[in-house]
Amino acid sequence: MERKELIDWIWLSETIGRSGFVFRKLLSRFDRPNELYAADEETIRKIPNLTERNIAALMQKDQSAAVKILDDCERLGISVLPYGSNQYPRILHEIADPPPLLYAAGKIPDFENSFCVAMVGTRKMSEAGMQNAYRLSWELSSSGALVISGLAEGIDGVCAVGAIQGGGKTVAVVGCGLDIAYPAHHGKLMNRIVATGGAIFSEYPPGTPPAQFHFPIRNRIISGLSQIVIVVEAGMSSGSLITAREAFSQGKKVFAVPADPDTHSADGNNKLLQDGAQVVLESRDILERFRYAFPDRQLSGHIKPLLGGADRAVLREYGVIGFETPELPRQKETRQPEQTGGSAKVPKATATPKTAAPEAKAPSVIPDELLQSLDPVQLAVLEAMPDDFPVVPENIRAGYSLGEVMAALTILEVLGIVRKLPGSMYGKT
Repeated sequence: MERKELIDWIWLSETIGRSGFVFRKLLSRFDRPNELYAADEETIRKIPNLTERNIAALMQKDQSAAVKILDDCERLGISVLPYGSNQYPRILHEIADPPPLLYAAGKIPDFENSFCVAMVGTRKMSEAGMQNAYRLSWELSSSGALVISGLAEGIDGVCAVGAIQGGGKTVAVVGCGLDIAYPAHHGKLMNRIVATGGAIFSEYPPGTPPAQFHFPIRNRIISGLSQIVIVVEAGMSSGSLITAREAFSQGKKVFAVPADPDTHSADGNNKLLQDGAQVVLESRDILERFRYAFPDRQLSGHIKPLLGGADRAVLREYGVIGFETPELPRQKETRQPEQTGGSAKVPKATATPKTAAPEAKAPSVIPDELLQSLDPVQLAVLEAMPDDFPVVPENIRAGYSLGEVMAALTILEVLGIVRKLPGSMYGKT
């Protein structure tokens, strides 16, 4: 793809933000971003269901930021994969909200001919969770599966290491620029993923620091790249549950490792099983079931069992265990992280005091990028909520069922846009 066309794609991505829903609307009228770039306001207003915010953004024709992003990618050796390119994973064409483009480091896998398994879980893993994550990822990888994770602290990092040690390739989808290691202690692991023939993807350009709301947004890509999703260990507030919900909505099979009811770090697993996820106890459960389900995605004829449990020395070498946990910057953090030797020093955010009662509170300014990422139900629920006082879900008149409202409130809470208060009430943050 020529440089000018890449600049047009980057301009489009940065203009509409991380919103695959807006992108889908634009695709219905324009085949290429240069056509949209040349369109006047009258033409843009004819596109159904665009907001005034969308229209105003698309009328900003300055491409200097896009030029700088492409220059940075070329300098850093980062590939740019627009939706219209041959390298863009075609499996993402099938989801409702695909990213307009992806940035990639490493070798782009053959997703079409690979059995892709997303493995996700909590950052605060238990010993059992760590052992299950390592064993399942090692055995699946050694049998030919491509393991995909979010490279977050905890279970995700263990799955990436287990896949590498199993002799296969692995893919990570991160919530910041590819020139930034987050968490910082995963810098060596990121390099190892690329060195062993895997890849790291992001929909954020180089230099983008991690932010609280980036990670739930990117989860649709993790599930979108996969045929199935395995939740190894997740609490009720774990972002892994968002990945599972995305997978359900995309028509993917979701599996969860059942948990002891007394193990609260995995309460989310049992809830997923109640909601329709299927039980996975060992790699055989997956390998035997899907060996012939996808004939073009071959798996090994026999399972190689992992002996001896998780390799703690390797996990420690790649910064997955034995580190101090950094604090994730909240969405109001604006400073760029300092970079030294390829790893990022992420600034700590000031803790927000917990609300003790459902008090009136002036709503904070929500970043445009975050608003653009919301689906129609989430946006309608947010707009239907009062700005200055909390409300029970039953009184949110958004034009959707109570179940849809509750699902939207869960996502909005994880994104930090609303907060749950005593008395089953919700208020804007």
